[in-house]
Amino acid sequence: MPMRDANHPETTQGRPSGFPWVVFRSERFWKVAAGWSAFCFAAVVSAAVIGWTYWTGSGAAGRPAVAVKVAAPEPAAVAAPAAAPTKRRVIDGVAVPEDAPDVARYFAATIDNLSVARPQAGLTKAALVYEAPVEGGITRFLAVFPDDVKADRIGPVRSARPYFLDWASEFDAVYAHVGGSPEALEKIAAYDMLDLNEFSAGKYFWRDENRDAPHNAYTSTVRLVEADQKRFSDRPAPQVAGWRFKDDAPAAERPENASLSITYGDPKADVVWTYDPATDDYGRAQGGRQQKDEDGTAVRAKNIVVQYMKVSVIDDVGRRRISTVGNGDALIAIDGLAVHGTWHKDDRTSRTRYYDASGNQIRFNAGATWIEVVPEDAKVDF
Repeated sequence: MPMRDANHPETTQGRPSGFPWVVFRSERFWKVAAGWSAFCFAAVVSAAVIGWTYWTGSGAAGRPAVAVKVAAPEPAAVAAPAAAPTKRRVIDGVAVPEDAPDVARYFAATIDNLSVARPQAGLTKAALVYEAPVEGGITRFLAVFPDDVKADRIGPVRSARPYFLDWASEFDAVYAHVGGSPEALEKIAAYDMLDLNEFSAGKYFWRDENRDAPHNAYTSTVRLVEADQKRFSDRPAPQVAGWRFKDDAPAAERPENASLSITYGDPKADVVWTYDPATDDYGRAQGGRQQKDEDGTAVRAKNIVVQYMKVSVIDDVGRRRISTVGNGDALIAIDGLAVHGTWHKDDRTSRTRYYDASGNQIRFNAGATWIEVVPEDAKVDF
């Protein structure tokens, strides 16, 4: 057994036996080191917890909490609801629900346009309006309504003329009027029209006591529907041929200024249509004044057609004959632009169609159309 020498380090199996090695080999050292390590680890964790609670304010009395911004999850994309399918109404191209019933009946009414009869009622509700000359250099209207439109007042209703019958026949419409020229009354019977004459069907009209006769006869779509149900329920729904329709012109393609003026003969009957690019439609003035319905609604149209026709005087009263069947020239104003074209109507009951100079059928904007019927030599500026 080797002897220890205080002056030499201890060696065991060739390894030094000095202080550092003895310390690390000491069992006590490792027990103490393990204890201190556990203590230090616990201290570090505790300090971290205390620091976190202190800075977030959840454990420090009187210290304002520090807001911790947590990113919110991105909201899930929500698909826009699909647009309900639609179809275009035959008479004016207005979109209606795909499941909406087809128009079962159309109504037409001759409306007074003498200056003392203004303002009229119901013109702004009509889907289609014809303006045509009558005796005395004045005009009257034929306003056409599908049965899904509501108009509480239509009028003043006036007497029939033969050419109004031809246009009402395009829709097999219930035709509201107050009497008529001898020729018109004969043809109403011959044509077996859905005739609603105030003289024989007065319950479907009323007289406005605040208006002077004969400019005070009125009806409504409610009364016209009632008349149809009670008098014409055995008549089938009309089969009406539609026009072609399109969307409005893009705003960038609309002209800033455009107008169309028509001279009918009497200054109180002369018409000016003025285009509005913001709404892509035309406002109407007649006799130098903006035309409005009696409820204050301005008369406007999406499409204007000037239809040149053969017009002749047939009696001493000055009544006119207008050749509605055949073809002729037309001027069509849509989207602030006017184009020359033609019109064509095969027979009394067929729909009048309009074509551009190349022979293409006109595509109208959806909405009200006004057809201005004028003699072939009429003065029209645009």
